[in-house]
Amino acid sequence: MDWQGIVVHHSASRDVPANTIDSWHKQRGWNGIGYHFVIRKNGNIETGRPIDKQGAHAKGRNDTHIGICITGKLNQTPPTAEQLHSLMKLLRGLRARYGFDLESIEGHHDNCPGDLFPMRLVKENLER
Repeated sequence: MDWQGIVVHHSASRDVPANTIDSWHKQRGWNGIGYHFVIRKNGNIETGRPIDKQGAHAKGRNDTHIGICITGKLNQTPPTAEQLHSLMKLLRGLRARYGFDLESIEGHHDNCPGDLFPMRLVKENLER
């Protein structure tokens, strides 16, 4: 795949494993989990859709952007410190591998990954 960026999401649910999200997405008629990575509350990074396959997570960007989902309702509760630490580690690795600039890291839409997700802070920390 010729990845051009990353889209960050939240699950808008309780803390669930990637296989639960996989089941939800299959119920919607998809080929399985649409995200490439899921970051749990404890910071564990679980793999979802293989990185060499197109995602199913952001209309118009599925074939150009890697999908990362942070579990939780980030409109109600901010991500945990462990989630943010793991996200930073993952983003640094993906940026090194694919050469993404900061502008290519974006949220799904206005309400996703949630009002309490610190996108500006994440990008500032990636610059360091």
